[in-house]
This record gives sequence, C-alpha cells and structure tokens, in this order.
Amino acid sequence: MHDRAELALWTGVVVGAGGISMALVSPVWGLVADRVGRKAMLVRSVASGSIVLALQASLASVWQLVGVRVLQGSLTGTQTAGAMLIASIAPPERTGFALGLLNTAVQVGNLIGPVLGGIVVVAIGLRSSFLVGAAMLAVCAVATILYVQDAPRPRRDQLPSGLRGNVRGVFAPFTWPGLRGVLVVGGAVQIAYSGTAAVVAIYLQDLARPAWLTTELAVGLSLALGALAAAVAMPVLGSYADRGQPRTLLIGSLGLVAVSLVPQVIVPNALVFLLFRVPVGVGLAGATSAIAVLTRRGVAAGAEGRAFGSLAAAQNLGWGMGPLLGSLLAAAAGIPALYVAGAIALLVLSAVAAASPTWFAGVEAPELASPSS
Repeated sequence: MHDRAELALWTGVVVGAGGISMALVSPVWGLVADRVGRKAMLVRSVASGSIVLALQASLASVWQLVGVRVLQGSLTGTQTAGAMLIASIAPPERTGFALGLLNTAVQVGNLIGPVLGGIVVVAIGLRSSFLVGAAMLAVCAVATILYVQDAPRPRRDQLPSGLRGNVRGVFAPFTWPGLRGVLVVGGAVQIAYSGTAAVVAIYLQDLARPAWLTTELAVGLSLALGALAAAVAMPVLGSYADRGQPRTLLIGSLGLVAVSLVPQVIVPNALVFLLFRVPVGVGLAGATSAIAVLTRRGVAAGAEGRAFGSLAAAQNLGWGMGPLLGSLLAAAAGIPALYVAGAIALLVLSAVAAASPTWFAGVEAPELASPSS
C-alpha cells in the first residue's frame, strides 16, 4: 500500500484490532485470575504471545495480519496479568510504587525494543525478527513457570458461582462505585493518546529535519524519548500517588499531556517535535500511576483480578478505538487537526476528573462486602 490516506487507515485498523479484541476478553481473564490464580494468567499471556508472534512470521496479506492481531489481543495481555499479580502481593500503601516499577520495566522494553528490532530486521529480515521475538517470549514463559510465585487466592465464597453468577461477575466491576471514574477516564485517555501516536510515523515524514535524521531514526527516537521519560517518572509518581492524592495527580497529568500535544501541531521541524515527546511521556506516567492506585483502592481484597481486568478492557477498548478514530480524522482533516482534537479531549477529561470527586472515592466492591452476599 502506498496511498497516504489508505496507509493511515489500515495502520489504524491493524493497531486497533488487537486492542478491541483484548478489551472484549479482559474482564473474562480477570474473573479467571481471581478463580484459578494470577500466576496462571501471566503464564497464559506470555506463552500465547510467543505463539502469536511466530504466526506473524508467515503472513501474506493485511487481512491475515488483522486476524492474527485479533487473536493476539484475545490471548495475550502480559502487562495486565502482571498488574493483577503485583496488586495482589504489594501492600496497599505501596501499590503505586510497585506498579510503577512494573510500568518502568515495560517502558524500558519500549525504549530498547525499537532499537534492537531495527538492528535485527536489518540483520536477518522482517519475518525472521518475529521468530526471534517468539523465542524470547518462550524463554520468558519458562522463567515465569519456574520463578514467579502466585498470590493468595480469594475464598471460594467470595467468588461468583453458577453460570449467571459468573456472567454477572465478568461485568460487575463496571458497576462498582469506586471504579466508575477510573474506567471512564482510563479508556478515554487511551483513545486520545493512541489516536495521535498511531500516525507519528506518517507525520514525521512531513516535517523538516536535518539530513542525518532519517524517518526511521526519527520514529525510533519519538518512541524512545517518550518511553525513557515515562520509565524515569513512573516510580517517583507512583510513590507520590501512594502518599498523596492520586486524583490530583491524574488531573495534572492529563493537563500536561494536553498542553504538550498542542505545540506538536505547529512545530517547525522534527527535532522540536521530538522534544515535546518528553513531557508527553511524563504526563502518561503520572496518569498511569494515578489510575493504577485508584483501581486498587476501588475494590476489596480478592477482587484485584476483576478490577484490573475491567480496567484493561476499558483501556484496550480505547487503545483499539483510538487508532481507528484517529486515522479516520487524519485522513479527512489532516494530522494537525487530530492532535488538536486529542488535546481538547484530554483537557475535558481533566476537567471531568476535577469536578467528579465521588467517582474516584475508592468504595469497595458491593458483592465482596460480606461472604453471605
């Protein structure tokens, strides 16, 4: 594909397909995690990722890629599985710091991955690079089985029973008062961010840049700078969320990302654009830390799997819809209009979080208030 509008549209479809499928199944995996254990879900996600990456090495069309991305979203979700496990092990007052370390590890991977990926692609080819990634995840699956300890499981009388009870258990977290604001904001943030991030590679081709800054290098740096800023900020902001007001951190972080997106519309060259990826990374780190702490505070002990599964559903729905909506807007009105729309959406979310304190009150899940219920 060479047409710019068609390329932008299919980029959004491919990126979004996995997010939407992951959003649909994440609440189910959350309920399964509470029932069979969080370690089992981590093994499932890593091992499935290995298999799906290996499949991507043999694809022949964009439709096959979309299909495998749907399968990838349905079966994987390593970060969510890790968050379920850590939230069950870490002391409640250290949840933000512990999950911040998890997210730092993820961001370090985001920082190193594009660089190593580029080297591997040049050395052995694009398709073979998927097989290398599959082998790495297979090793990780074995290491998880051997070295990761599981968290205590909730009592059986705290879990839903029967077909109706299990179906209700999948969707119940969306009705828990302490999670209302977290789920809404968590999903909406992903729509705004992923919608703008999906077209960065295309946008950078239109910006002036020095001769040494190739498009490939510029794209890699845009990912690396945001990931590096987030990796450094995550533990610090996670600790602040633990001892301070996570809702206040959420409000400020959303505002920071919004005001950092606006200058990217009028930047004169790619170097200035890259500079503004740093505050975007810091803002996303703050929002992620705040949302994680608010999620843990919004449920009783034993419901962490369902809580983080529902959060993953909201976030992945946003991550899937964002590229689709963003690519449609970019194709119709141009990429600068997309960045303006993303900034406005984030400012609205910040205002909503500021005006709705009761939606982030951290009320326990109703059906876990007592075993008899």
